[in-house]
Amino acid sequence: MKLLLLAYSLLGPPCKVYATVAASDAWVVATQQLPLRKQVAAVRQRLACDARVRGPVPAAALCVACLTAEGQRAFRAAQEKQRQAEAIDPRPLGVVLFYLIDGQVVAPADTAQWQPLLTRRQVQKIDLLIGKNAAVIAGTRAQGGMVIISTRRQP
Repeated sequence: MKLLLLAYSLLGPPCKVYATVAASDAWVVATQQLPLRKQVAAVRQRLACDARVRGPVPAAALCVACLTAEGQRAFRAAQEKQRQAEAIDPRPLGVVLFYLIDGQVVAPADTAQWQPLLTRRQVQKIDLLIGKNAAVIAGTRAQGGMVIISTRRQP
């Protein structure tokens, strides 16, 4: 029991993997209904969990037929290398949100950047967007949803 409590305190609550955009959207809608204090806690948890998830890799928008034979070989080799890297990646595949904090893109794995900013005192506003609303701002990067966080900047 003590070991379980120690693991919980170090790692936080167990992470939920959102396998579909619909499941992720449901989380966004539910989180939108929370007061700001609870939104901050939910977003902190989701950010930490998204760092442990492998998001879908967007397909390259490239006219392969337009490439030279050498370019086509290089493209196929790069695709194969990407497939191999995905095959050995131990992280589960899931929907990862797109995060902006004070206008800066934040990678979930970069905890040193976002953790100090996401305290109840620092966060002024959280906007949670899904679907077309997220796509208008961030395009395909936000296909799974988007979180925009505004903090109280220190003078």
